[in-house]
Amino acid sequence: MDSCRLPPEHSSRRHWRWLAAIALVQALCCHAAAESAIRSIDIAYDGRTYVCDVVMLAPVPRSLAWDVLTDFEHMAQWVPNVRQSKVAQRSDQAVTVEQRGVVKYGLVSFPYATERRIELHLPSTIHSTQTKGSLQRVESLMTLESVGAATRLTYHLELVPSRLAGAVMSTDFLEHELAEQFGAIIDEMTRRAH
Repeated sequence: MDSCRLPPEHSSRRHWRWLAAIALVQALCCHAAAESAIRSIDIAYDGRTYVCDVVMLAPVPRSLAWDVLTDFEHMAQWVPNVRQSKVAQRSDQAVTVEQRGVVKYGLVSFPYATERRIELHLPSTIHSTQTKGSLQRVESLMTLESVGAATRLTYHLELVPSRLAGAVMSTDFLEHELAEQFGAIIDEMTRRAH
């Protein structure tokens, strides 16, 4: 029977391969859960303004969803197109957030910089208005609603691109960006829940 035992170094390698496989499966499951958490993305364009509505169901309590959505200092760690994110000013119900990053879609990429005033109405709404940035106008409203042990996230965005951004922006481009961003944010919510 002893001749059937694996040498310690082989057993150790197999153990690490097994742990790596488990980590990969967990990562894929979290990403699939995030993608399925996005219920709908609707985008309309009137020739000047993009209006986007996204409905999601995050499998976490509202307090945890709120914590992730308002963790501005660390967003560059989990939101794919954010390279730098910092709070420039903070008061009881509002923060000013500066972000820089690069939006990529296929072969097209668009660097951006933005400063937003974000009004926080705990625990249900986050209203954001661009005060400076690469786009002409950006305003959004995120609403959080408890649904059992989960949270329904309803996001409304109105965006007027600059001339440069308008050259590459499309409804497909925005749909891809919204799905990627919110997929990553919900992945982070799920990760923190576990």
